[in-house]
Amino acid sequence: MIRKKKKPTAVPAAKGKPTMVKVGYRDIKIEWIAPDFKTDELTDCYGQYKAREGVIQLQNSLCGQEESNTFLHEIMHACCYGAGLNQADMPLKDEDKEEIVINQLSNYIMGVFRDNPWLLDYLKKHINENNH
Repeated sequence: MIRKKKKPTAVPAAKGKPTMVKVGYRDIKIEWIAPDFKTDELTDCYGQYKAREGVIQLQNSLCGQEESNTFLHEIMHACCYGAGLNQADMPLKDEDKEEIVINQLSNYIMGVFRDNPWLLDYLKKHINENNH
């Protein structure tokens, strides 16, 4: 029996949740998704980046820590794709290796942000300065 895979159930973004993020040259749509156990959509992960569609899908009911970490994780996948790091003969061409690298880096970067609450404000304050 061939089972037709249905699209995941999108839920309206809660107030204050983003619907778009710019990564490199692309505008990436953000979809907030309810996991679907019948189709196995987002049941083994909290989010996913669909490069061809230009979409990041995130589970809609994550706690703040998991949502933030997953969002950064998927943005990093988009960066990896945009930079071509997962193409043939590139260091992250193996999907498993890409996942390991992205997972470790996103977890550590989130740890840096949590352990240094001043850092994000500092970066935002100075990111556009161009003093020579």
